Amino acid sequence: MIRHHGGVSRRRAALLPVVGLVLAGCLRLEAPQAEEVSGEPTAPLVAVSPAATAATARLEPDCPAPEPGETLTADDFNEAFEELTLPYWQSADLGASAVLSDGRVVWMWGDTIRAEEVLPELPRMVDNSMLVTSGTCISQLLTEELGPVLPLDPNRLTVWPMSVQRLEPGPEEAADVTDVVVVFCSRVQRGDRMWDFVVRGTTVAVYTVGADGVPRLARAAQLTPDSADLDSIHWGAASVLDGDWMYLYGTRSTGEAYVYGHELYVSRLPADDLMDGSAMEYWDGTSWQADRSRAAPVLGAVEGVSQTLSVDRVDGRWFAYSKIGGDIEDVAALWVSDSPTGPFTVQPVLESPGGLPAAGQDPDSDEVGYLQYTPLAHAEVPTGPGSLLVSVSRNVTDYELLLDRPQVGRPLFAEVPRP
Repeated sequence: MIRHHGGVSRRRAALLPVVGLVLAGCLRLEAPQAEEVSGEPTAPLVAVSPAATAATARLEPDCPAPEPGETLTADDFNEAFEELTLPYWQSADLGASAVLSDGRVVWMWGDTIRAEEVLPELPRMVDNSMLVTSGTCISQLLTEELGPVLPLDPNRLTVWPMSVQRLEPGPEEAADVTDVVVVFCSRVQRGDRMWDFVVRGTTVAVYTVGADGVPRLARAAQLTPDSADLDSIHWGAASVLDGDWMYLYGTRSTGEAYVYGHELYVSRLPADDLMDGSAMEYWDGTSWQADRSRAAPVLGAVEGVSQTLSVDRVDGRWFAYSKIGGDIEDVAALWVSDSPTGPFTVQPVLESPGGLPAAGQDPDSDEVGYLQYTPLAHAEVPTGPGSLLVSVSRNVTDYELLLDRPQVGRPLFAEVPRP
């Protein structure tokens, strides 16, 4: 087994119970009381802020075009992120990726910490952000508002990215559009504390990349109904474009005691109709059908996956990359199949401790813990022969420590054998 993520094999003897609940998908004991839900969206299109599409949208700093055929190792990415000094991006989690037609890579992030001095009148953390890399040069997408790149839902819910896909421009796009970037996001009701939240549904957002190379938010829609049911399936936790279909994988926490893995489900949408949730079809174990209540898991929860994962199709084979048993566990794996619906064969590939004691800290102490969660594969990003680039999010249980030392919340990259 390859060891890289964190380089430490000993995990905490007893990780904080609250952390286990967080990494199971929501805080069932600490979550905020769910607000009244709206059910099926009556106005499915989400208002897009004019500032997000205005000429003021820009990438800073300005990076040169990538070298044709350039490959980067995990060490290259680790060094680039370690040395990063962007004032509006000090750290963040997730990091789902898509490769643009010119070889640059779009990275979508969740909760993002910014430098203290840039916006002293605003919170240090925003809900989401976007980076664009050209080789090891890293730019952040900024708009006139200098806020999150994905606006709040009309119900004032936070929007967290989950998965990203790049599409060819359709006839409806402007003549200078080179790329269409589709981001599947969770709508989240936050509570008063760092880890308090309830996932309420899935939103889809579309960016277009024009001749100047800047991604601009073009439109967004509520893809699934609004629901505060803690047992809901979170669609879009992974996505794969294959021919005329966009396959959306969903994860679900069963709520069983000491089960931190998630069941995995699969649905599909016509690739030319990604804004219409009513067009979704769900795998029921034997066929595709339109009744979402009949969706059947393709993986169980006990040795299931994290809440958010990656799924890719390479050389005719499908593979998921996540942790066996959920984020709180210690081993990342590949699940491989000849079909989007399985059956999947699991292969452990990387040690990735879910919870670690703070450096130099007594492992029995509950004061501060380091977390590693949401491992993702980046199958389209060129790296060494036979290798697959992967990453893992990092965080700490002490929010003040994260603000003081945001570097502890930056992603860690590794390479595993390509399936």
